[in-house]
Amino acid sequence: MSEDTDVEDAVAALRRALSEPSEGNVVNLLEALLPFAPPGLEWGIEFSYLAGITYMLEDGKVLAVRVSRDEFGPFMQTSVASVGLEAVPSQALKQVVDDVGGFAHRVAKHLRSWLERAPPNHPKRGRVAKLLEALEKEGVA
Repeated sequence: MSEDTDVEDAVAALRRALSEPSEGNVVNLLEALLPFAPPGLEWGIEFSYLAGITYMLEDGKVLAVRVSRDEFGPFMQTSVASVGLEAVPSQALKQVVDDVGGFAHRVAKHLRSWLERAPPNHPKRGRVAKLLEALEKEGVA
């Protein structure tokens, strides 16, 4: 897909989720945001935390990240699994459904921060910049 089409799809999905917050519309919004999610766990877009698992969008994927204490001392163990949006529990989606506007603001702030630090030649820079511009026009960024 082209950057412009991706931006249009994301803005349309955001409008639907804002006007009619539902699990289906939130799933569509998250899916539309996948092309904009920066790479790396440190820059992935967190959208929910439930039962010790953080759900996030990261470089076109949905990840479930679990951090737990190692059984042999004070060390932490992290496990990361790629999951489909259909595998995200309803309770996790409900956190976004309950505050779609707040989620959109957090996404815009997070992407703006990433854009300030991303390498100048990163392939997602233009795509993210166009989304942020569109979100500003929507009054979200």
